[in-house]
Amino acid sequence: MIISIIKSDPRMYRHALMKDIAPALSELGFKRESSRHFIHTDCPFFIEFVSPPAAVGNEPIRTKGKIKTKFGSVTLLTPTDCVKDRLAAFYYWDDPQALEQALMVAKAQKVNLKELKRWSEQERQMERYDFFVRKIKG
Repeated sequence: MIISIIKSDPRMYRHALMKDIAPALSELGFKRESSRHFIHTDCPFFIEFVSPPAAVGNEPIRTKGKIKTKFGSVTLLTPTDCVKDRLAAFYYWDDPQALEQALMVAKAQKVNLKELKRWSEQERQMERYDFFVRKIKG
């Protein structure tokens, strides 16, 4: 019965997972900030649980990065998708800090500018993309 509810409503699955995850993160000192964000006072990063499929702008994420640690592997955005995420905040919410973050990642990591251009065209944000490229080269 529970499985059929979860299959018919993926939000139930997400709720079931969060019900188990929230107490575990609380034991580690994380505080729930919203329905999907957890923060810790000693950590400069926050944990976010996104609804599947994870997407940047209007496009699902296809490629994932991985970092291996002594505790296991951590799946994360590639540098190019990280820049897309920050550019999306700049494109749609006029967030200047997100633009600065996109620039920092693009300058520090290898990113695929052709892919960023293709994605920006799809998002209908070429004017802002051109501004981003000028800032990289500037």
